[in-house]
Amino acid sequence: MTCPLQTQEMDLLLEYSAGRLNAAKRASVEQHMDICANCAAFRTGQAAVWDALDLWEPAPVSVDFNRNLWRRIDAVATEPWYKHLAHSFYFGNWKPVLPLTAAVALIAAGFLLDHPGARPAETGFTLNEAQQVEQTLDDIQLLHQMDAGGTTPDSNSKTM
Repeated sequence: MTCPLQTQEMDLLLEYSAGRLNAAKRASVEQHMDICANCAAFRTGQAAVWDALDLWEPAPVSVDFNRNLWRRIDAVATEPWYKHLAHSFYFGNWKPVLPLTAAVALIAAGFLLDHPGARPAETGFTLNEAQQVEQTLDDIQLLHQMDAGGTTPDSNSKTM
């Protein structure tokens, strides 16, 4: 038999410890445990666990346990909605989110420091010069419209 601890077949040893193996399989495992010190140590540890479980006594339940349990359930059910909402903002509920939030904030700060915002480039034009350029472009557009409106298909054919 190959060692169950080396082949990751822990279920076989657990079944043996629980007493759920048939006689042939049980004899095979016991024969292996006589040879293998690791499996024998596993058997000893499991025996200690099962003995401890046999000695364990649960705490007695009080007579009015069910009545108190249902009273607490009803009390929670009758609380107003805003108390449930306030409880969701309790700091203990947000503890798992805090490391993720800190990591995102750190990455965002690094990105913003590495990529500063675009600064407007100075054009070198004054407002008056920009208005003059706009007026000139409007005049050129008007001249193109007048030129296009003054030519007819007959006049185009004579010049060619």
